[in-house]
Amino acid sequence: MNRRQFLSLAAASAGSVLLCGHSPYRQWMVYRETHLMILTSRDDQRGDDLGEQIAAIMREALPDSRAVVGRGPRVQRIASLISTRQAEVGVVSRPNALAMFHGEEPFRQYGAIPLRVLVQNEAYRLVCRDDFLPQHGFLLAEALMQNGRNLGLSVPARDADDAGDIPPHVGALAFAEGRSLDPPKAQ
Repeated sequence: MNRRQFLSLAAASAGSVLLCGHSPYRQWMVYRETHLMILTSRDDQRGDDLGEQIAAIMREALPDSRAVVGRGPRVQRIASLISTRQAEVGVVSRPNALAMFHGEEPFRQYGAIPLRVLVQNEAYRLVCRDDFLPQHGFLLAEALMQNGRNLGLSVPARDADDAGDIPPHVGALAFAEGRSLDPPKAQ
């Protein structure tokens, strides 16, 4: 086989793989649809440890969540993935969560991200986008509040944004207030 035939064969093989639709992005999409990925960053060890504890609680309390931790090299990666809807949940420090929410440095390039808080402790927020399904927010808050007492977690109050913090997620708030997520019945 000469060089020209080899290159033609290699190009045809590469083209057939692309035409078959195999790409890392497609695999990523399937993975994130079947696993609850909790984003953390390698530049924040305490946040990463909290993410691991949250994932362990979720795997125990809600095994179908198949919760895993996804570590980015820096906290900006969390902002990137959440703002582009490539991921849904992340553990970030309170100052970083507020900066993401307001679109401030070092997250200015992503703009203001419509975050909501599922649960929080003194230093960290488990955040999601405002369009995270209410049922999922309810289940996460319920599992974490019932099984993560030693983490000092709480669901923020309804008026958290009035106090200068990020508002709670609607599903987490429903859990905290003892409300059901069932739609109101028509009369």
